[in-house]
Amino acid sequence: MVNRQLVSPKSIVIVGGSDDTKKPGGNTLKNLLDTHYSGELFVVNPKADSAQGVRSYRRIEDIPPVECAILAIPAKLCPDTVDVLCTKKSCKAIIILSAGFHEDSPEGAELERRIAQRCNETGTSLIGPNCIGVMTPDYAGVFTHPIPKLTRQGAALISGSGATIVFILEAAMQLGLNFSQVFSVGNCAQIGVEEALQYMDESYEEGKSSKVIMLYIENISDPWKLYRHASSLIRKGVRIAAIKAGYSEAGSRAASSHTGAMASPDKAVDALFRKAGIIRCYSRNELVTVASALMYPTPKGKRFAIITHAGGPAVMQTD
Repeated sequence: MVNRQLVSPKSIVIVGGSDDTKKPGGNTLKNLLDTHYSGELFVVNPKADSAQGVRSYRRIEDIPPVECAILAIPAKLCPDTVDVLCTKKSCKAIIILSAGFHEDSPEGAELERRIAQRCNETGTSLIGPNCIGVMTPDYAGVFTHPIPKLTRQGAALISGSGATIVFILEAAMQLGLNFSQVFSVGNCAQIGVEEALQYMDESYEEGKSSKVIMLYIENISDPWKLYRHASSLIRKGVRIAAIKAGYSEAGSRAASSHTGAMASPDKAVDALFRKAGIIRCYSRNELVTVASALMYPTPKGKRFAIITHAGGPAVMQTD
């Protein structure tokens, strides 16, 4: 479930924030400061009283109530931290950047299960673990670069891979593509691609919401939910382009080792996308190119011209 505190938090704590911008916690804090996050900002670091000019508390128990928490601490410390945030600090949105959960070991899977259970019990939105974070027009809660221009009518991006988001943003920004929301769902302990798409469907406002959505999917855990909300958005005039990675046997194995994703039969994926109206892409560059084209109005009429500098490109464009 995606709530207001995740999309537009009025206060954020970086657990594991520091002066070291080479580390996820430090660089997330820097991104929030560089993009002029307007809400209250706190840090928890047992070794510091301030980080990049922001007050730092030694213990999570000492912070004031906070709406959103971004965790960049070892996996084994996350469950107890989440307990305090959810039960004592009124926190309703948690983003876990840390890895070392169900993609890593049975012990990590148990840590992830405990975190998800606590968030579900307390009505808290959970992104991750094993992700790069979230970006909206209200904040850039990620530890990576680049940070795109964030506008409410830019393209939306939901991805199971954090590194893929970085590559997509780098390519998209060269084409002048702006973004409205970026969700890196990681291991999808609670919120996956389907749930983020559901939020975009249920919160859609004509003239205010994104008209183009980009998806990078490694696993489709709930095909019916994906179909229902994708087709609903498309009926509202939204265009959706998606990569479903891991369509080969070797790719499926790689996806499983990456975020613990399970394979989906590729013929079923093709059928699902066709029925919903999703445009399937097979590379990052294709996804960015398609999304950039979709940002323009739908062409009218049946005629068009191809103008190139040579014959070969004209033949390929015509194909």
